Amino acid sequence: MRKLTRYIFGQLLFTILAVTLVLTCIVWLIQTLRYIDLIANKGIPILLFLEMVGYLIPNIFVIIIPIAILIAVLFIYNKLIADHELMVMQGAGMGYWQLAKPSIIISLFFTFFLYLITIYFLPFSFRKHRDIVMALRQESLASLVSVGQFNTFEKYTVYVHHQDAQGNLLGILIYNATQEDKPLLFMAEKGILFNKDAEGAHLLLMNGSRQEKDLTTGKPSILYFDQYVIDTKEKTPANQKGTRFLKPHERNMEDLLSPKEPLASPMRLEFLSAAHQRLTAPLYALTFGLLGVCAMILGHFNRKRHTGKILMACIVATFIEVGGMVFLHVSSYAHLMITLSYGLIITPIIVCLFLLSPWAESLVGLFQGGKRL
Repeated sequence: MRKLTRYIFGQLLFTILAVTLVLTCIVWLIQTLRYIDLIANKGIPILLFLEMVGYLIPNIFVIIIPIAILIAVLFIYNKLIADHELMVMQGAGMGYWQLAKPSIIISLFFTFFLYLITIYFLPFSFRKHRDIVMALRQESLASLVSVGQFNTFEKYTVYVHHQDAQGNLLGILIYNATQEDKPLLFMAEKGILFNKDAEGAHLLLMNGSRQEKDLTTGKPSILYFDQYVIDTKEKTPANQKGTRFLKPHERNMEDLLSPKEPLASPMRLEFLSAAHQRLTAPLYALTFGLLGVCAMILGHFNRKRHTGKILMACIVATFIEVGGMVFLHVSSYAHLMITLSYGLIITPIIVCLFLLSPWAESLVGLFQGGKRL
């Protein structure tokens, strides 16, 4: 029996790893496309770019692995049924629990693995990813300019009509709201980007105007210039450097459950929702593993109903995951929704374990006319 368990376990493990690798690459590439412009047009170093998008992988694992487990369990047990191997195993005396044991073990293994990711690695990866993104944004407004598009950065809005062969920007419009009482509007025929030692990037505007309006008095003023230099590097006060407000997904469990800084009620509920989302996300691996194996091995084997079982397992899994996500993002009745999200995930686990137990085999046999596969 142990050899048969190891045989099924090995096939499941290989399939889960293969499906996880394929799906992770697809999702990672899709996520990477959002930042590919940073290399193509902004000159961001390739190693820094790979480091930034690499920090997205732990979160992708949390999403992909439960799906990979469901796909692997349905595929492997379907293959065992098609090759009549499962019927031979049952004929050798293996019950439902023994047939499902490899799926349960591997689902538990990946559940604990996902808990390590969600509790320890996920907040670190989110924090490092956002640190890099914020550093790139604060490094230079000019590095984020895209031709033919309105681009907003902090309190700047920039539009560039087109760019010539020498890299000069032509037809520039800049709205500067860094001074709330005196917003500035720059218009220039030409602009040149350049670096000045370690002070960061600068934008030289040529043949343009600066329009300013005092919001307190309502008086406008216009300054025409031949050349005007804008320092696009974000100025950060010395006492604020290196500090920023961490979002819920960047914080560890202790900070989410017991935040040190005072928070408004909606933000506190958001922290609580994020904490329970990390606690429930790994349980999808166990839920989907049990759901898949129950759909495949319980009841009488019928080729015509076989596809229906697979489809039904996928529909139920989708309902569980979408329902759990919806419950955790409804903050109006936070405590009730958190309880419902746990119930939606844990109830299928309890039901499936009962159906696979020896006590339920007689009950399943009664509904199926006393027949198995």
